[in-house]
Amino acid sequence: MTNPLTETENNTHTTTLKILLVFNRLSDFKDKIYNSFLEEIDGKAKVDVYVQPISPQTASHFDQVIREKVVDYDFVAIMLHAVCLNEDILKTLNSIPKEKLLILDKRNEFIRGEYACVYQDFEQDILSVLQTAQPLVNKYKAINIVVDEPTNFSKGIANGIVQFSQENSLQYNIYTELKEDIVREKEAYLVLSEQYLVDILKVCSKRNWSVGKNIGIISYNETPLKEVLFGGITVVTTDHEQLGRSAAALILSGKKEHIRNPFVFIQRNSL
Repeated sequence: MTNPLTETENNTHTTTLKILLVFNRLSDFKDKIYNSFLEEIDGKAKVDVYVQPISPQTASHFDQVIREKVVDYDFVAIMLHAVCLNEDILKTLNSIPKEKLLILDKRNEFIRGEYACVYQDFEQDILSVLQTAQPLVNKYKAINIVVDEPTNFSKGIANGIVQFSQENSLQYNIYTELKEDIVREKEAYLVLSEQYLVDILKVCSKRNWSVGKNIGIISYNETPLKEVLFGGITVVTTDHEQLGRSAAALILSGKKEHIRNPFVFIQRNSL
């Protein structure tokens, strides 16, 4: 592909590269992705952000938005995090010229052709960090995962939990809601939503439990508050800043590579 960052015929100025960055919703970690993306772009392109829920229920509107906007941009970078893709959404994604398409967070085998992608491998990521943290996890009788919705994202993480538990003869449970009766002493909990983190900490306060001693807690995705909450919440997280940098670098280079984003374990007092 010809890189859009080329001089015009009269050589008086450079063409402005236009990028549309599509998020399914806003959050603290998407701010990190956006800011690091802009830093890596470093003024070499005009970047617009569009927030569009991407789900089977919104597939028709998503299709309309993308088809209208794709003609105005050199690249369309779409974040597919925690999305259950259906045939309609995949049809929309496959309608985007592959030289314009960049997928963030979740690659999909049904997106045809060569396109750029920076992705998480949810199953292998959680398996690798739990193996790193095995001495800490082994303090507990069981490891439990609490998910707020059955998505590709949560299914991959749950599969990693199951594999780790089976390899280490550790009891495990998978829950889709956090009720007080599932919160048990001397067990560890990986919670995937901020609400469930609040809920489990409320139970700990009610019972006067010390996190990291009576119970182990691991939260998914880093936020500044988790550094100080209850003396520090242990976190597993992708490197959101690197995700943004890698995505911008792929666009500027014109490469159609698939890059697995780094995943890290941040040990704090709650485990």
